[in-house]
Amino acid sequence: MKKRGDEPVPPSIKIRRARLTSCARFCSMLKNEIQNRHFAWPKALLLAAAGITVFAAVAASQTLQPGLIGEDDREPVTATGQPWDAIGQVNIGGYRSVGQCTGTLVRPDLVITAAHCVMDDATAKPHPMHNIHFLAGVSGEKHLAHAKAKCLRFLKGYAYVPVRNANGVPLTALYQDVAAIVLTTKLTLEPAAVADLRPREPGESLVHAAYPSERRYQLLAHVGCRLLRPNRPVPIWLNDCDTHPASSGGPVFVEENGHMRVAAVMVGAGRRNNTALPIAVWQELLDGKGCE
Repeated sequence: MKKRGDEPVPPSIKIRRARLTSCARFCSMLKNEIQNRHFAWPKALLLAAAGITVFAAVAASQTLQPGLIGEDDREPVTATGQPWDAIGQVNIGGYRSVGQCTGTLVRPDLVITAAHCVMDDATAKPHPMHNIHFLAGVSGEKHLAHAKAKCLRFLKGYAYVPVRNANGVPLTALYQDVAAIVLTTKLTLEPAAVADLRPREPGESLVHAAYPSERRYQLLAHVGCRLLRPNRPVPIWLNDCDTHPASSGGPVFVEENGHMRVAAVMVGAGRRNNTALPIAVWQELLDGKGCE
């Protein structure tokens, strides 16, 4: 693992889109178990939360900037079952456009992802519903479940900012960058558990999992990355979790009483820190029924 310091967080950042003692034992156990194909939690962890699997070595960190903070600490996840099966690919497949992101099943028919993942750069409007696909539990050429979008839920006031150049978008464009995909059918997989709204402190240990573009058919996870600045001065989580394009929308987990729970969604990648939106911002997307 790389040595991490307390780097100052600049007041203004340009973001590229893609993506303690008490926790030390949990993270160590998770790292050991994450490589076991027959994932078996200790008794205290039997109900832990979600992710998926992938199949090749990670490229050198120099080729994966932005998104990697120092060395590449992502590791392949070969475990199956809850919570990992709830993580999946969010794919856009249309005549004029394609797209790749990550999302998490948090209800049998509801997937949380980054809002920009379902938006069309050319029109600044959502892609057609029939072009938005969620594939859960992808492993090589196989997946556990598939459904298309029935409708989308956005945060009130969300305005999409298209990427027009290599500088990415301003940080303010990410403040509401989470969307819920309501699926056409309820999946039989166990959804990922969602964290509570308790305040989080800098230094809290995190786990980020996603299907990045350079290893699209294998889930990679960074276990033991850190929350750098939560909710100050704006409602975002700056963190040092390694990520990469197509990881946008991937879950950021915290540990609650021995269980992994989705606490944030990765939405942006930089060279010094990455950006996630905590559940306090998007909890309203979990409420409501269907496409009402």
